[in-house]
Formats: sequence, C-alpha cells, structure tokens
Amino acid sequence: MFDNLSERLERSFKILKGEGKITEINVAETLKDVRKALLDADVNYKVAKGFTDTVKEKALGQNVLTAVKPSQLMVKIVHDELTALMGGETAELVLEGRPAVILMSGLQGSGKTTFSGKLARMLKTKKNRKPLLVACDVYRPAAIEQLRVLGEQIEVPVYS
Repeated sequence: MFDNLSERLERSFKILKGEGKITEINVAETLKDVRKALLDADVNYKVAKGFTDTVKEKALGQNVLTAVKPSQLMVKIVHDELTALMGGETAELVLEGRPAVILMSGLQGSGKTTFSGKLARMLKTKKNRKPLLVACDVYRPAAIEQLRVLGEQIEVPVYS
C-alpha cells in the first residue's frame, strides 16, 4: 500500500521535472495526482483535500532558489506536510505490563506482517526485550509462513 503510494507520488512530481519555475498550473496538475494517490490509499477525502490545499498554498508562496529545482522544492513541501500530518515528532514506545501486548491491525497489504518483524527486531536489539510473534491472520495463511520466516531471520520465536 505504501509502496504504491510512494510510486504514485513520484509520478506526480515528474510533472514538475524540467519546469523552470513553480506556477499555479503545474502545481494544480501535480496536486491533482497527489490527491488521487492519497484517495486511492484510502486517505479520507477531507484530509487529502486539506493536505493538498496546504501544500498548494506553501508551494505558491515559495521563492525558488536557482540552485533548487521546482520538483525538489515540491518534494520537500510534501514531505514536511506528510510528516506534520502523521504527528510530526517521534514518540517513544512505552511498553507497560508484563507481557506487553501490541496488536497490529490494518488493511490487507498494508505491511502489518513485515512491520511486526521489524518491530520485534527493534525490541530485541535496542530495547533488550524478548518479543514473541503470534500469527493470528486466519484470512491469509501465507502470512503465518511469512511471519515464521521473518522470525527465523531475526531469531525471534513465532507462535502459530
């Protein structure tokens, strides 16, 4: 899901490649594609619209330095706004209770299994914890095998 969104955003920015400056027309074309990509990634319409309106306002208000290409400036503005939209600052993971339980949920194909493996590795190596991965995806049996393989790679036990 996020890979697809990233690809769609990259294609959107290609509209600005070769442009000498940011204009209302090329910003509108680019942000139309960005809004479509966000909506296809199941982002709420009001959030996507507000996001693109904010990016448009900031992009049109920028003076482009000769050393910076318009596409580079647009990528920076979109990155900054996405970061702000997602919460801005990094929050420390607080694990309370023994055992601490983290439930992963989300849309199909959004990366829950892969993220679970990454989270388990981080907890093991950086937090000195002993994670256990529990396979609960009854709708995608391959997820159990994927989790088992990830567990072997990072040397974390998997219960299924």
